[in-house]
Amino acid sequence: MEDILKLVTGGVKLDYIHVANAMNKLVKAAKRGKDERSWKLEGNRLRRDPRFPKLIDLVREQCPSFGGREGANILHALGVLHADLGAAAVDEALAEQLGELVERKARDMNEQGVANSLNALCKLEAVTAAVSPTGWARLAEAAERPAGEMNPLDVANSLNALSKLEAAVAAVSPTGWAGLAEAAERTASDMDPQSVSNSLNALSKLDAAAAVSSSGWAGLAEAAERTAREMHPQAVGNSLNALSKLEAAAAAVSPTGWAGLAEAAERTAREMNPQGITNSLNALCKLDAAAAAVSSSGWAGLAEAVERTASEMNLQGVSNSLDALGFLPAAAAQLSPSARKHLAAAAEREAPNMTSEGRRMTRRGCEKLNLKIPSAFLE
Repeated sequence: MEDILKLVTGGVKLDYIHVANAMNKLVKAAKRGKDERSWKLEGNRLRRDPRFPKLIDLVREQCPSFGGREGANILHALGVLHADLGAAAVDEALAEQLGELVERKARDMNEQGVANSLNALCKLEAVTAAVSPTGWARLAEAAERPAGEMNPLDVANSLNALSKLEAAVAAVSPTGWAGLAEAAERTASDMDPQSVSNSLNALSKLDAAAAVSSSGWAGLAEAAERTAREMHPQAVGNSLNALSKLEAAAAAVSPTGWAGLAEAAERTAREMNPQGITNSLNALCKLDAAAAAVSSSGWAGLAEAVERTASEMNLQGVSNSLDALGFLPAAAAQLSPSARKHLAAAAEREAPNMTSEGRRMTRRGCEKLNLKIPSAFLE
């Protein structure tokens, strides 16, 4: 990273290719560490380094010259800097430049460039807001065009990004969704755990799901079974949550597969964040085959995770967790007095801001778990 930053003040004239390569290498160097803590430390170093703003100034200067490849690399690098390293570097003026860049060069991006650009736009709200309708149309067209050549990671990243970008979704044609669905089917057998999770999670929200064939769902289900043992906590929660919404995929999971996914939930429960435990419980109350495979110690671990995360749950997490626990007697039986206290406090805290549906779910959960009804419901 130091060698890259030295270029900024080294007196060498950097053209648009140099700048794009420098940004790409910078984020790769910063993410050599394996955990988020090390990434954030590198981000802090960058923010304090006086050469970093000068590198971003070079991005501004060269933006009109970037081609499709360079533009995708720049967007990817800025997305990583913003979301993974905490070194936000995009102001309103640069966001406008990058939005125009997407419109101008989307058609020139290859399959990896399209996937990386979509993924970056999920992280860069200012740029997302600056992309014009024409830009979204061209980016959607670019995603449709190379779908047949995408590798597993590109497919998963594209689907995952599209599930978060409403403007892009609106621009994808039925033919485009069919192509992306076919790409997911074609690459499922080679997907890693994260790609399987991202693909299932995205398909549970996108029109592309309607274009997936029976054999395609079977392939994705097999991929979930194959990778379950290696999934990290978020991937486990997202996969279970997605399968609870994708009946065709869930129907294709074998008993052995459900056992593997249940074991994955047990294994990762201690590391799940509030959303992860909520997603897992919400899914398990709908997936009878998976719930039946959870052991007593597994339910105890999930109950412990509820206790640990209840104070950090948002209002949706509180209502979903309480409702799910009400339908999971094996999990409810493992709740300690302390866990019940934390859940009741979370419900009391979030109740005033809940929707009518959230209130209904929370009340039902509290009644089934014999917890105090939030005072806001009694006013």
